[in-house]
Amino acid sequence: MSRRQAPKVFRVNAGSCGACDVEIEAAVAAGGLAWAASPADADALLLTGPITPGVRPAVDALLAEVGEQVPLIAIGRCAIDGHPYGQGGLAERPEIDALLKLDGSPPSPSEIAKAVRAALAERRRETR
Repeated sequence: MSRRQAPKVFRVNAGSCGACDVEIEAAVAAGGLAWAASPADADALLLTGPITPGVRPAVDALLAEVGEQVPLIAIGRCAIDGHPYGQGGLAERPEIDALLKLDGSPPSPSEIAKAVRAALAERRRETR
């Protein structure tokens, strides 16, 4: 990813209400982010939702497939700790590492784009 090119993201909806997904779509439409054709082609996976029991096997398989090559970024409070559902999110999955946990219900498109760009830039600096 060049410095001028928008980071390519692949959204992983893990049972969200859809609000964070709409804000991610708005961030892409505004040019702050771009869609990746596949998880392997992404600069980051954007997780939304509390990781419901029904979607858990698919999320686990996807994360195993991409490994550490594509970082995971949790977007919104549900993905972080399952709020307001009372359970779920990465708080119940300590074995899953996230590059960033962006709080909000939902965060704004500009917050999402800025946070994703900053987290990926920091990751690039650390891996040099």
